[in-house]
Amino acid sequence: MRTDELLQLDIKLLVAFHTIIEEGSVSRAAERLGVTQPALSKSLQKLRAVFNDALFSRQAYGLSPTARASELHLQIEPILHSLSSLTSPPQLDLSELTRHFCLHIHESVLASFIEPLLSEIYAEAPNVKLSIANWGNQSFSELGLSTVDLGIGMINGTPNSIRSKLIGHIEGCILISKAHPLFQQEAMCIEDLVNYPLATHHIQRQSMSPSITLQKLQQQGFDITPNLETESLLAAMKAIKNGMTLITGYATANLMMSFMAESGKADDIRLLPLPDDIVKLDPYDNQHPVQMCWHERNNNELAHKWLREKIANHMKNSPWMINKKIKHL
Repeated sequence: MRTDELLQLDIKLLVAFHTIIEEGSVSRAAERLGVTQPALSKSLQKLRAVFNDALFSRQAYGLSPTARASELHLQIEPILHSLSSLTSPPQLDLSELTRHFCLHIHESVLASFIEPLLSEIYAEAPNVKLSIANWGNQSFSELGLSTVDLGIGMINGTPNSIRSKLIGHIEGCILISKAHPLFQQEAMCIEDLVNYPLATHHIQRQSMSPSITLQKLQQQGFDITPNLETESLLAAMKAIKNGMTLITGYATANLMMSFMAESGKADDIRLLPLPDDIVKLDPYDNQHPVQMCWHERNNNELAHKWLREKIANHMKNSPWMINKKIKHL
């Protein structure tokens, strides 16, 4: 059949043919399809012209298909079944899911939910593969290129093609060890951060909200330039042990303190709140928004939605995630 002939044959004609041959009657087929008998008779005339065959002959008991019609029925039935499956809701079988997800996640956020998340994901979808890296300045570009599936962090604004969901808010804090001169103090001020060696864990990214806080402080004359910026938990731990002040999130701080407790050195490290004068200058009131980001092309994909929902639920249930609304810039 040529292309111009195919244009004469739409889905409605195939459905009409299929129903007539099943019912053996134009009137019964019309009733089943919810159309008038003259309208269905007109469709039958078009079918006869397209296939150049009478298709049906009248018998005492109804319509009898010709040999050509019987052949067509065997060919058309699977076609209609395939077309019907196109409109059926897609199904997700987690037991058979072999998807490989690449995630970029701010480590201060990751520490708050990764353990229970992994347990649940691999219990439901044992063949899923995950690659997890730190959120960085190129992560938005990689979301656009589909080399990254999902990004999570204290993100400030997203490109137009990127969808986002506010999960909650996370607070910053300070960690110091016995090697720090101010270990016995109950609190610090901005001057303490300026006057003593400082380390930061994941706050210098251009797209991260804590970087805005540092800019605000610099505008007020406080040049809090870290002596060490690191993405490594090990490097951050070593910095603390060597007397540096570490600024990080509560989830990461709690993780580091648990490491120290396991080694019998829980009393060698202290967690302090950020200085009040920093919080007052912080446009986020030290409650930084945690966003989940993904490219809009993945918005309706079932496996992607499943993973987003799993992560969001675990993050919201984390003791380190604040779910109340705050004032922004």
